[in-house]
Amino acid sequence: MAEYVANEFSDKNLTLLDEIAKFESVPIHYDNYEDAFDGMLLYDTDNKDFHIHINIDNGNNQNSKRGRFTLAHELGHFFLDEHRLGLKYGLLEPHASFHNINHKTLIELEADYFASCLLMPKDKFKNFSAEYKRITGNRKFSIDTILGLSESFQASVLSTLIRFGEVGTHEVFAVVSKDNIAQWFVKSVDFPNWKFKFKIGDIIPQTSVAGEYYTMENRKFTSIESLSADDWFNPPADDNRANRQMYEQCYYSDSYGYVISLIWFD
Repeated sequence: MAEYVANEFSDKNLTLLDEIAKFESVPIHYDNYEDAFDGMLLYDTDNKDFHIHINIDNGNNQNSKRGRFTLAHELGHFFLDEHRLGLKYGLLEPHASFHNINHKTLIELEADYFASCLLMPKDKFKNFSAEYKRITGNRKFSIDTILGLSESFQASVLSTLIRFGEVGTHEVFAVVSKDNIAQWFVKSVDFPNWKFKFKIGDIIPQTSVAGEYYTMENRKFTSIESLSADDWFNPPADDNRANRQMYEQCYYSDSYGYVISLIWFD
């Protein structure tokens, strides 16, 4: 459903979220709500219509990447029948939506997935992944591939990374860390299913590029670095895939204080 809507309302790779809301007669209100939420879909029982509220205090500015994901998430609540009808008939309580890569509730996971598909339709996303190699002179895979997709689809780096893990054109593994602690990870289905040398909520491996950044001075590497599979994983002794050259490249978000470690093979 999300990809059908995106293809109806798009300008090349850009999904026209405001046009979607306008077509569905759902007003969008950008306002200051302090820390109350990032976005919220409300049903007005008096006027019998829906409204989307976006909190600019949390950085959800109109047409910003964060703001676009928040709006796409709220549109997910509107388009998914169970969510919309639940709010309309009082079966669901209006709830505050927050940016969170570790959502646990099904309703938020569904809206996040809808938002991802709405902003980054599968076919366009895969086609641009291949096209990016051509327009950059057949450049090898790197974090620039993710950043290029993020810019083209105007989606956040994290949401782009998640989508790439689902439908991308290269096997990848990525770890998001903050203050030397692993917060979350994503892997493509074709990446080896090896045991990690870390746990979510624990310190990341100190021999990794990100680990050196946290523990050593002046070790903020942004270039592609070679490493061994056993820097991050415990591959089985008989798995020859571990003999391939592995790379790690880090992306540092100064505004949010996290580090993305992107890991891949030749």
